[in-house]
Amino acid sequence: MTTKLIKRTIEETTNAVGEVVEKVVAIEMAILDENGNEVGRVNTNQWGANFNLNNGKMDVQAISEGILGLLISTEETTE
Repeated sequence: MTTKLIKRTIEETTNAVGEVVEKVVAIEMAILDENGNEVGRVNTNQWGANFNLNNGKMDVQAISEGILGLLISTEETTE
């Protein structure tokens, strides 16, 4: 399982000393199988997360591990 970035939403604000501060507030990623076919999507933002899986025959264990890995890496990216 791999992932592909679809969209990243960045919020720009200006701090007290006039510097522009960027913060990632949302990420949408596609979950890809070993052949590069999209099998689902994960949407994560500053308020929560959700994911959708496409119907069909799936390797349940591989999908589960892929989602967990993505959620862990997304959490590390947004901190």
